[in-house]
Amino acid sequence: MISIHKEIMRCQQNQLRGVLGTIISTEGSTYQKPGAKCFISSDGTLTGLLSGGCVESDLIEHAYKVLESGVPQTLHYNFQDEGDIVWGLGLGCNGKMNILLEPYEPEMNLASRIIEEFFTTSLTKQIGQLIVVEANKPHLIGKRWLLDPQNDQEELLNIEYPEISNYFLQNNIPLKPGVTFVGGEHQLHIYSEITTPPPNLTIFGAGPDAIPLVRIAKQLHWYVTLVDHRAAYANSSRFPEADEIIVYSKDQYPPVTITSQSYVVLMTHHFLQDQMILEGLYQSDAAYIGLLGPRKRTRELISTSQKLNTIDDFSNIHSPIGLDIGSKTPEEIALSILAEITLVHRGGSGLKLTELKGSLSFSPKRGVMNY
Repeated sequence: MISIHKEIMRCQQNQLRGVLGTIISTEGSTYQKPGAKCFISSDGTLTGLLSGGCVESDLIEHAYKVLESGVPQTLHYNFQDEGDIVWGLGLGCNGKMNILLEPYEPEMNLASRIIEEFFTTSLTKQIGQLIVVEANKPHLIGKRWLLDPQNDQEELLNIEYPEISNYFLQNNIPLKPGVTFVGGEHQLHIYSEITTPPPNLTIFGAGPDAIPLVRIAKQLHWYVTLVDHRAAYANSSRFPEADEIIVYSKDQYPPVTITSQSYVVLMTHHFLQDQMILEGLYQSDAAYIGLLGPRKRTRELISTSQKLNTIDDFSNIHSPIGLDIGSKTPEEIALSILAEITLVHRGGSGLKLTELKGSLSFSPKRGVMNY
């Protein structure tokens, strides 16, 4: 969502048109699931992937047609056809998916303004949307409504097509990614979804070991905030991919907003700085607080602090930070840290998938896989 939002902003500033692609439904095994998005700019820039790379060239061709016509289009891909071996192998799956392509105009017509508002809002809070993807009147296709999940019932009632509000309210249908046939006078098919803001990785410390942490986090499409009291270290030339860089006074707690979507890593390599920051963090809503360094150091940070040494519950603090993957290099350590944060964010066991699914064996005589 972050990368597409940035690309839409670039298109607006440079008066470039574009096409938003959204997977609206799938069947069987697919690379991405409903809700996944990409954006194709008129200068040929592709942001985001909806497959392993095999449908993107076809998507771009169709996107240019959508730009020419200005009319949304739904593409249907079937990878279950045994005769289409290239598609099946290229995608690495055996399923079907439908992709909605919608034009974006930098002149900011109503549809484009709503698209921009959706991506802007989704960076900071939950937002839902409904999109008409099929109707008996073509001009209705692509019409969308944004919904605040905290007030979605009232906003549903304000939709001018009662068949939509009646369907979602009377049947108590959640705004999860997928297409629903609501019928009515216009025989509407509605795609619905609700988004959650991306994790905000807040890194305290702009040393060399923070560079791969920022880089990998951005590859995960997270929002990255870098915080340090040294302007010579915390700057865009060293961290060009960071979304936000905060330089603070060494003797004051950094002016950083911490929310339930914040995943915090302390790696200043300075005992007093880590202690001061931890004192300001321990009562925050942070989803994760990790400290680089041995546990003995973390115990000392807590025991020598008048604000921290009376607290009993430090279950939210991860020390030592990261998963045990045998990491040695700064890049491997960054991977270990982000693997643990992903585990906390997404949930999971942390086990190898082969431990969960069982070992794989093959019987040459029978020609079958055994699990």
